[in-house]
Amino acid sequence: ASPFVPVAATPSNFGRYEPFLYEDWRYPREARNKAENKAENNDGEPAIGRRSWDTASLLRKRITSPKYLCVIQPNGSVKVSNVEEKIQEYVFISFCGEHFDTKEEKDWLNAVGVHAARTLGINAYWISKSFWNMSDIVRLARAVVIAVPGPLDQDLNGDTLREWGERAWTMPELLLYEGKEDILIYDKSKEKSSKNYTRSPRREMWHKAWSDHQFSGQLIDHYEGSLYLTPLELQTMALYCLEERWASGETHDGDLAYIMMGLMRRRPNVVAEDSKFAAFARLSMANDSNLLLERLICLSPTKPDDDWWLLGDTWGVKLWDIYPKTQVCGLGDGDTVILDGARGATIRWDKFVPVRTLGQETMRHMILRTNLGDPDRPSFAPSTGGVPSPGDGFKAVGGVFIGLSGVIVLLLPYLLRLIYCLPTHHSQPFFFGIEGYMELYQLELLIFGSYEGRLTWSLASSPFSRHALDRRGMRTDFKLTNEKSMQEQNFLTGVDPVKSDRETGRLVQNAKDSTFGDQRIFTLVDTYTMTVTIFEAQRPPIAAIICGAEGGMQRALLCSEDWATGTLYREAVLRMETRVWDKMDTLARIRASHLLEQETVLEELLKVDSRE
Repeated sequence: ASPFVPVAATPSNFGRYEPFLYEDWRYPREARNKAENKAENNDGEPAIGRRSWDTASLLRKRITSPKYLCVIQPNGSVKVSNVEEKIQEYVFISFCGEHFDTKEEKDWLNAVGVHAARTLGINAYWISKSFWNMSDIVRLARAVVIAVPGPLDQDLNGDTLREWGERAWTMPELLLYEGKEDILIYDKSKEKSSKNYTRSPRREMWHKAWSDHQFSGQLIDHYEGSLYLTPLELQTMALYCLEERWASGETHDGDLAYIMMGLMRRRPNVVAEDSKFAAFARLSMANDSNLLLERLICLSPTKPDDDWWLLGDTWGVKLWDIYPKTQVCGLGDGDTVILDGARGATIRWDKFVPVRTLGQETMRHMILRTNLGDPDRPSFAPSTGGVPSPGDGFKAVGGVFIGLSGVIVLLLPYLLRLIYCLPTHHSQPFFFGIEGYMELYQLELLIFGSYEGRLTWSLASSPFSRHALDRRGMRTDFKLTNEKSMQEQNFLTGVDPVKSDRETGRLVQNAKDSTFGDQRIFTLVDTYTMTVTIFEAQRPPIAAIICGAEGGMQRALLCSEDWATGTLYREAVLRMETRVWDKMDTLARIRASHLLEQETVLEELLKVDSRE
């Protein structure tokens, strides 16, 4: 007989997880491949035949010189002149608009520009509140001037310089300046302030003007060439530093991405309707960002309502630690992305179904099955053929066998359980979802009909997962007799998160009184890996979708679906064993959102419908 004996139901789904039947082939708001856009979205340009490095009409063109400069005339007056076709040296005047609002203050700024230009032996300066081309203008400048109301001490310490540094638009001005001249700082509070300035190298300025110099200083090092940041590190570091600052004169929700745009080679056109995420996604897709968006969707926010630009992760994982397995092939309406290449499976919430298992027969099971479970093989019952008439001796022997048979009959339920409940080596993959918390023995009784220790708690699949040293299993498998040997092996086992962690137990208890919109506790049973995981979500997810990997585990997005918009919403992120990847089917394109609130996306979609 084969040492592997199938038990329970017949196999289903060809031994794979139940497929998630979903696809989305609607027009994207903006596709990565322009051939998939609506014709009007390409501004009339052909999508096929364009060179991959061409700057299309959907991108902003870099400028080679400012269109207008303040030119100092021979008589000392200043005239705003169109110099778009000329190459002319100029001084870039950087200031915070909130510091200089009145006519007198603006006149002082112009006086500073005149003095700085003459000091450097040139006759032009640039001063404006125009934002979109500022990055190119500061790159071409001969020198940069920082004007503050003061007061500053001799070491340039002061609140107004810090306020200048906390303004998001000034950050690229300091990063992108390539001139050889030191930065000139003018303090309005000083005597003869328009002619009194202090020189400072750019490297010293970020210590004085930026409070987050530990991180922003790395950007300075990158642009000075002393430290190389990968495209992923550059965008991540820039996003982190910019979201800590405020954008004066903010006119669009996507201004954070438009400020970052100056640091990138390819710059999408400004779209007034863009949200912060949509503008950032367009910028990321236009540039070589090392799969930033694909990595971003795999993050598990530290708190459910955390903003996406915080780039926080429950397990403290950085973006570059995640290896994507999908591609963001387009941007949808309402802060959604279109994913291709993901694998997923359905989570069953309606009922438990029979799970086929495959167990290995041991010598004990073979002996019991031979004598009790197989009628074609000899058993303990003696043959009666050819036996002479019973005497006292035969009656005694018969009594022994009758007594033995009675014992076997009494033990038969237990013995049959030993025969057919083999140690499980393989099982039919299913995801079962349960609202709330259940102990392992209860789950096994409901799924398999008996408790044999098949299921275990996951080691590190969710923030609630807990693990400890597997003492019992180590003694059984390795016959270890001393504590030191056990510690050296370091075999782990999952433990009940509710019983081992008081805070988790409190959350589970409080979740019983949760109302609509609150975070609730759910339990996910994976019958392939035989693990049970507790997680927190606002709505019960209907699918587990794997989009990446990190730390030897797969990142699975547990998603719910809004049938009205056909959008999947990330409810939670779990870490799953790598072997589940091969048991899942590849999905067609899906439209997913990182937002927790469905109403936010629905409002965006209604805006789109009204425009159409």
